[in-house]
Amino acid sequence: MSASAQKNEEQARQNDVVAAAQSVVRVALIANDPKQGDYLLGHGSGVAVAPGLIVTNAHVIAPLRESPSIEISIVPSQGDQRYEGRLLASDSRADLALIRMEEGIVEPLLVFTGRPADTGRVAAIGYPGSVDLAENLSASERVRPIPAVRTFGQLSGGRSRRDVDTLLHTAAMARGNSGGPLVDECGRIIGINSFGALAQQNDAEFGFAISAREIIPFLQNADVRPETTTEGCVPLPERERREAEEQARADDLVRERELLAVYEARELSLAVAVALLVIGAMLLLGGVIAMFFRGRWQRGSLMGSLSIGVGIALIAGSFYVFISRPGLASTLDEPPAEEAVANDNDAADADAESDDEGDGEDQAEAAE
Repeated sequence: MSASAQKNEEQARQNDVVAAAQSVVRVALIANDPKQGDYLLGHGSGVAVAPGLIVTNAHVIAPLRESPSIEISIVPSQGDQRYEGRLLASDSRADLALIRMEEGIVEPLLVFTGRPADTGRVAAIGYPGSVDLAENLSASERVRPIPAVRTFGQLSGGRSRRDVDTLLHTAAMARGNSGGPLVDECGRIIGINSFGALAQQNDAEFGFAISAREIIPFLQNADVRPETTTEGCVPLPERERREAEEQARADDLVRERELLAVYEARELSLAVAVALLVIGAMLLLGGVIAMFFRGRWQRGSLMGSLSIGVGIALIAGSFYVFISRPGLASTLDEPPAEEAVANDNDAADADAESDDEGDGEDQAEAAE
């Protein structure tokens, strides 16, 4: 596979994750102080699992117990405003919390309740505070809608933290990712990111996510029934390939039916032409015979002339029907659907290669 094809496949894989990121929100805690007024106390991440319902970590909203003046603000990734949230349920053991948005709509994500592949590719989506600091975002800017951050890694096995079922993964996380979803290549929730293992020197970093086996019972206890699936993940490139094959088969079936209709029309035209030719030839022959005996038969001249004229007309009509019968050229000239798909893919690869060349030229110019 060429480098451009690999690049296109990788970008296609991320499309589902990019779409899933639109369902991820920032869960901000706003405190009120008589002297300072409202200020950002802290934040985490969350994800919509049903209309108006957000799941996050219990430790993200833990400060609510300390003061009744603390409020929850749900900041979506799109739009121009944040919304008030109300805590519905919390489970400190599973480190899960459920929040209801008082207003606004965030599209919920599908929850995968099957067994994830042991080394499956995953993505952590959320709002890491380190990125906010790197971008020098002010407190007011952090409670405005901005796109969530996506980091990719792979599953490294299931681990139980005491009595909690978790997923170990290598997708990079930071403070602020807590409560955000861990999704598979299809953008489906397989866990809720909870905490990470601190790296020392050259140690690898790992993250822990509360698995769906904990999420579903927690939501059911809160009388929430999220949309779930156990079907295996079919990445976008594979889905597109299957859809292209199905479309190609459908196009081939339509083309076969069109060809059959053309063949039937050609056969009918040929039968009509032969019938006209035979009848015309018989009338022409009869007319000639009638003209030959016109001296003995009083009406022979009239009938012979009429028969000859009609016969010639029918013979001419048979040739016209034969020549004007439906042709196969226009149907056979159309490329099969599979070839058309292949041509489109080749064109996409060519465009990608030209883009790569253009990027290289721009980098070279920048270096100069």
